[in-house]
Amino acid sequence: MERDKEVTKLVNVLHRITRAASYAAWSDPSGDGGRFCASQYNKVLARLREIEPAIATLFVPLSETAPPQVTRLAANELAAYFDDETERETRHRRPHRERHCGRRGFVGVRVGDYW
Repeated sequence: MERDKEVTKLVNVLHRITRAASYAAWSDPSGDGGRFCASQYNKVLARLREIEPAIATLFVPLSETAPPQVTRLAANELAAYFDDETERETRHRRPHRERHCGRRGFVGVRVGDYW
């Protein structure tokens, strides 16, 4: 149970690294953001290797100077490896748009024939 929770959290971090690396590639490809994303990816990969030794042959650490696009691809692939496991944990959760962007609290006011 604890292993599943930790894997779920680490996969969530990988998804965030993917988004951050995409932004770093777009905004400043040679800046500190890309290096930070590669560093974070390597830390998550090291922990996942401890939890699941079988991935050691499939995924390798990135160099600190790896381009953000490469970091994004690597993080996305590593997350995909564990996504089927974490999907069971998060199946009860609603998608992002339904949680935060819905019409919750919407009150319609009738003005003539229009809402």
